[in-house]
This record gives sequence, structure tokens and C-alpha cells, in this order.
Amino acid sequence: MMDTRARALSIHPLAGRRARAYLLDAIGYLGIAAAMVPAGLLLNAYAPPTPGSVIAMSAVPPVVATIWAAKAESGPSHATWGKRRLGLTVAAGNPLTFARALARNTVKIGIPWQLGHVVAVGAAAGGFEAGDPLTLATGVLIYPVIGVLTLMTALGRGLGPHDRASGTCVVETQPSHATMQDSSR
Repeated sequence: MMDTRARALSIHPLAGRRARAYLLDAIGYLGIAAAMVPAGLLLNAYAPPTPGSVIAMSAVPPVVATIWAAKAESGPSHATWGKRRLGLTVAAGNPLTFARALARNTVKIGIPWQLGHVVAVGAAAGGFEAGDPLTLATGVLIYPVIGVLTLMTALGRGLGPHDRASGTCVVETQPSHATMQDSSR
């Protein structure tokens, strides 16, 4: 029993590489968000923004990033740009369809990112001060969502909610530099 608990609380061997891969991918996702700035400026110039229109417009980058990652993971390499750079791939036991990859990335990218947008837009519009239920609820929800995604991916078997929802896991396609050094000793 104790061995099972210790294993569940141990850091997964691929946790660091998965985190670095996600950070590399996030650079691309930031590019998507930056590309939206001109459209936002144009809309702001011709139509007064409302919290609802800002939330709708802010959904575009997470949706694009989610689809982009799903296309990459359901493609021939079964990996996003960051995963390929770090020698990782998404394994599914059977072919990873676009629909399963989309579900995986909706849980991993789309939902947390948009929850963050809802909190940010609500806070900028004074939602916390006014007691806006949507701002308060998403403000309370976003941190546990990020925490569960991070902890479940980093600990134990390394299966985050996105892996469990899609029946996938992340595996090595090539050993890390540190692994190669250890095996040469």
C-alpha cells in the first residue's frame, strides 16, 4: 500500500520534458494571440467593446491553438512542435484520430486558456468589485483547473486529465540527453 502511495506522489520521469515542450508550444500560441491584436484594434475603433464581445474575440486564439495542436498530434508525428523538439510523442494504443486529439487539447489548452480570459476580462471590467458571478466563479475555478492539470501530468503515471479524456499518454521517441549520459556510464 505504501509503495503505491509513494509511486503516486513521485515525479513522472517525463514531467520536465513535457513542461519544456509545452513552453515551446506556448511560444507559438502567443504568436496566435499577437496576430489577433490588429483585428482587436480595428474592432475597437469601429465598435465599442463590451465584455461579451471581448470574451468572444478572446476565444479565437485558444480555439486556433487547440485545433493546431490537435492537427499536429493526430498527424504522422503524433506530436506538437515542442514535443518533436524534445523527443516526445503522443501514444494512443490505436490511431489517434483528430477528434480524440481535439478532445485532448480542448481539456489541455482551450478550457484553461479561455477560463483565464474570462477572469481577465471580468477583472478589467470591474467584475470582482461588482461581485459579477461569472468573474468570481471563473476566478475560483481557474487555479484548481491549472493545478489538477499540472499535478496529474507531473506525478505518478503522468496521465493528466487530457490524457485520460482521450485515452493517450506521452512517451519518448528518443532518449533525453541526460538519459544518454547515464547509459554511457
